[in-house]
Amino acid sequence: MSDVCLILEATYPYVVGGVSTWVHSLITGLPDLEFALIHIRAEDGEREPKFELPANLREVVEVAITPRRFGTCGGFYPQAAIYHALSSGFAGLLGIQLKKALGRPLVLTEHGIYWQEAELGAGEIECGLKVDGSWVGRFRAMAGLIYREADAIVTVCEANRKLQLAAGAPPERCCVIPNGVEFFASRPRKPPDSAFRIGLVGRVVPLKDIATFIAACRILADELPRAEFFVVGPTDQDGGYYQECLGVRHRLGLDEKLHFTGEVDPHPYYRMLDVMVLTSISEGQPLALLEAMAAGVPVVATDVGGCAETLGVSDTEAAGIVTPPRNPQATAQAVLRLCRDKELYTRMSAAGPGRVRRFYSKDRFLAAYRGLYEAMGV
Repeated sequence: MSDVCLILEATYPYVVGGVSTWVHSLITGLPDLEFALIHIRAEDGEREPKFELPANLREVVEVAITPRRFGTCGGFYPQAAIYHALSSGFAGLLGIQLKKALGRPLVLTEHGIYWQEAELGAGEIECGLKVDGSWVGRFRAMAGLIYREADAIVTVCEANRKLQLAAGAPPERCCVIPNGVEFFASRPRKPPDSAFRIGLVGRVVPLKDIATFIAACRILADELPRAEFFVVGPTDQDGGYYQECLGVRHRLGLDEKLHFTGEVDPHPYYRMLDVMVLTSISEGQPLALLEAMAAGVPVVATDVGGCAETLGVSDTEAAGIVTPPRNPQATAQAVLRLCRDKELYTRMSAAGPGRVRRFYSKDRFLAAYRGLYEAMGV
């Protein structure tokens, strides 16, 4: 029997992204615990892992969302001391079934809030299921049920905790455990004289609103003729949207200035970029934001989820600027402000590593989950 069975939807180990990186960090960071994994997705079929599976990940079980396979709990699922669901959607529902069938504690961690993402127009959830506005009520109902049944309810930022409480989560079972990253900054950066490199690190999917970033790049290119732009992340998770983005790039005359890297290790790009931009319409606490801060890269991010609190925009030592979602003009103006105000740029560059060291280190993240698991009986 494993110590912890993670229940997740179409992410680790088959998809590159923030949640997958979070899972890999959790498992590898707690090597004395044995993990199992239930991977839920909308369709059957074999896929190759994108991560090297850790030695303490003992079992991976694939589950398709079909009435025959999803609605039963038996020997098919891994046995574990704790079940830990990573969403209040199908992962959480399966977690409830396993809790009731086996009498084991259930932990819920929410990165993004499903019902909010559906309200904002997300056309697809992590497991690959296509959704529309009619799913908002269903996801709210799922969340309410899971909040009532989970023994511990975790999220990554205070903004999400408030949403959980508003949806009926019991306050005494709720807590915030922020994401954590390695600290690797060397010294505060100084902005270049003119040849700025401006990038977005993230998956090319509608929730990241890459089209708004491209539109902002057009404005920036007119003001900063020598600037280069990068979208650093997988382009194969929504092929139709990627083609739309290529079309926008072409129509705006940015084919030679804006580069899609595809699936690559983003860390070399953090060392190269002068400003990091996030234009998402919904987030929890983006790992890309934390990694940019740790590298001393000032950030311009939409004011969604935990972005503002992570950057510390209400503090005197903020690590970046927040802007309204779906507003390329505001995004571009914030980037220009950083590029033109060298004192502001240097101050925000220095603030990022300090905030990561104090609040968002990987060690703090791992210690918090170890403590939670111990409280649940592991």
